[in-house]
Amino acid sequence: MRNSFKSYELGATLYMPVIHQKIEDFLFGRAHAPASSIVLCLEDALSDYDVQRGVETVRSLCHAEPFSCGAKVYIRPRSLDMACMLTGLRGIHKFDGFVAPKLMPENAADWLDVAHGPGLSIMPTLESPMYFDPSQVAAVRDILTAHDRGQISAIRLGGNDLLGALALRRQRGVTSWEGPLGWVLSMMSSMFMSSGYPVAAPVFDIIDDMETLKREVERDVATGFVSKTAIHPSQVRVIEDAFRVPQHDLEQARATIDSSAKAVFQIGGVMCEPSTHRAWAERTLARDRVFGEQVPNGAL
Repeated sequence: MRNSFKSYELGATLYMPVIHQKIEDFLFGRAHAPASSIVLCLEDALSDYDVQRGVETVRSLCHAEPFSCGAKVYIRPRSLDMACMLTGLRGIHKFDGFVAPKLMPENAADWLDVAHGPGLSIMPTLESPMYFDPSQVAAVRDILTAHDRGQISAIRLGGNDLLGALALRRQRGVTSWEGPLGWVLSMMSSMFMSSGYPVAAPVFDIIDDMETLKREVERDVATGFVSKTAIHPSQVRVIEDAFRVPQHDLEQARATIDSSAKAVFQIGGVMCEPSTHRAWAERTLARDRVFGEQVPNGAL
């Protein structure tokens, strides 16, 4: 569990088409990286006629100078076959890993093996209708557990595809927790988190509804998600601000892990029990190391 807290370093994970005109500027430090982690997408973000251009862009990036953006950089291949092809490129190790789209029990081991060859991490994306069934979530979890769990940066939940399975889409003013995904997000995340895996929250794709995004990320953070997908740079600040830690939580976390702490004590009117709350305290301090403390309203 403790090792999964390192995945907070992903921050907001911004998906970008690999052929975006500013990709090279971001990766080679000519422009400020728009997020702590970037996914160069060869799948949904590209039309069929742009796929070959996208592959050639990855090939060019592999052959270029080392990245100097300071962000974690992942590739989202279109398929397992494409991932196999990409691992043969000289320089593919410059990337942090693959985002595996539509991972299922029957192909999970293959994705892990393909990424393991060149030493890449992987972010499996669970977005198929089968994951409304907890037994299928358990099946893929058990396959991942049979491999090197350290290879997994985070497990991503694909909210749009899951909604699409219901012939629905996101609605303005409604968080994922208030709509039909609330149950499946709770079920999937708790099954993986309780097994020690870091889990990343789905995208909020109504770009100009920042208030609802803020409410949604606050619930994501409270649920234990370590990151959230972003599809526009304007969402990054809102997401990462929501991961900042309230001062009272920091005080309780530090007191909980103090070696001189009593078995049970109270601070700020809240009961603290180190034997029960230590993992929460470690999670809270990990968030603080990455995102810092919340700034009180009105503070400069």
